Amino acid sequence: MSRIFFWFFLLGLVGTTTYAQRHEVGILVGGVNYIGEIGDTKYFNPKHLGYGVIYKRNLTQRIALRAQFMTGRFSANDKNATDLERRERGYSFSNTFSVWGVGLEANYVSFPIGEFNSSWTPYLHAGIQRLTADELYFPTNEYTAINHGRKMTISVPFGVGVKLNLGQYWVIAAEVQPQFTFSDNLDGSFPNTEKQPLARQFSTSLSSDWLVFTGISITYAFGKPPCCR
Repeated sequence: MSRIFFWFFLLGLVGTTTYAQRHEVGILVGGVNYIGEIGDTKYFNPKHLGYGVIYKRNLTQRIALRAQFMTGRFSANDKNATDLERRERGYSFSNTFSVWGVGLEANYVSFPIGEFNSSWTPYLHAGIQRLTADELYFPTNEYTAINHGRKMTISVPFGVGVKLNLGQYWVIAAEVQPQFTFSDNLDGSFPNTEKQPLARQFSTSLSSDWLVFTGISITYAFGKPPCCR
């Protein structure tokens, strides 16, 4: 994954002199929530802060490559669940994460950057990321998950958003970014019992855990626009 990110970034820098296309770099910040075997089951319920940096390479006014890094935390408590069985069970956990990866962004209409007139557009995005989070488990007769290291997995972010250019160089965007992860143990419900023989498994392992980011990004555009503009 690190090699993929490196080559995308290098291609973007080289392209500044060969095709003179525009770049964006900035920050993203918002709320993060988790969907899994513990706590409530609301799809969009940002509880904790997530933040990071984002880079975009605008290939055309409709298509852009994007790379991002994000970090933050998430947690859940069965006491907040609407399901009676979960509330009576009483499990809880807290976890930290970091993700970085690459993706593709497609604007619904042409979105010129570098002009003084303001414009806006909805957009879609999808990609692939490396996700690192705490490895959790529930010991016997314990109701709060315990951390015993870090583990890496893959996540697939996708979603929708809307963006607006502010003047000639600044772009602000708001988006929802669900992330399907290839892990069912972000909450400690499906631990490795070979490493932790006393750990309890209570996940059916039929579905993976999800993370959902809801927030905004602010980017600064730079690089000369194409000569035909």
